[in-house]
Amino acid sequence: MSLQRLRSQRLRFRLIISLLAAVLLTLTAPTTAAQPVDSLLAKGKTLLEKGTTKGDAATLQQARTLFQRATTSDTLTAFSHYYLALADYRLIDVAGEDQKETYLDDAAKHLELALDHRERWAEAHALLSLVYGRKAGQGMLSGMRYGPQASSHLDEAIEAAPTNPRVLLAGGISLLNKPSMWGGDKEQGLDRLQEAVARFEQRTRSTSEMTLSPSKSLEPTWGHAEAYAWIGIAHVKADRHEDARTAFRNALSARPGYAWVEKVLMPQLASAE
Repeated sequence: MSLQRLRSQRLRFRLIISLLAAVLLTLTAPTTAAQPVDSLLAKGKTLLEKGTTKGDAATLQQARTLFQRATTSDTLTAFSHYYLALADYRLIDVAGEDQKETYLDDAAKHLELALDHRERWAEAHALLSLVYGRKAGQGMLSGMRYGPQASSHLDEAIEAAPTNPRVLLAGGISLLNKPSMWGGDKEQGLDRLQEAVARFEQRTRSTSEMTLSPSKSLEPTWGHAEAYAWIGIAHVKADRHEDARTAFRNALSARPGYAWVEKVLMPQLASAE
């Protein structure tokens, strides 16, 4: 065998060994490679928005899975728990009756964990107030048990960030749904919701004029269309049907294809007329 041919065979042999080693390394590597937490959260936020718009449980579950993975890291921990809780909160309305309480409890747990890592965070307190408000609305005993917790977290949120639009949204929902004997007031609730919409629109104009840093882009942005939807609900309760219709149209303008408005609230308005 010639020296040149021998060298050629040795080169092919080394190439084969290198390829086999690369394949073996790929097969033995973890199937869920470490993905940056900010990337997981950004992708999860996109899925969360899509799932909320469509009212699609499968998409919301996909988002929740990404947020769950993010909580295993020591990076951006408060955001990871917050968004996992928000996914739970969204799933409440599309899950089966046997799952709703589980999602409520899980949302509360993760918001408490978020607050452990970021004290006095108005966003987490506001969402936790909404979660406990949902639990309080399950009956008189639940109201007595969870109503004070909902009020306490709302007070914390207002103290920390009184003009935050999601804090105003949570306050408006609370006033709208709470019995008058416990401080509820539907017209005051409507005023708070309208103030929330004004703040949302103000923030939308200001953020559209700047490039957000990666950390700023992870800050919560939800609630604009939701505030309009609740304004519509407030008008329905007061038999102001044309005002309700206008509010629902505004909600759809802020979030085109919003299933909650299109498939639930507008049909309910049509039935009430």
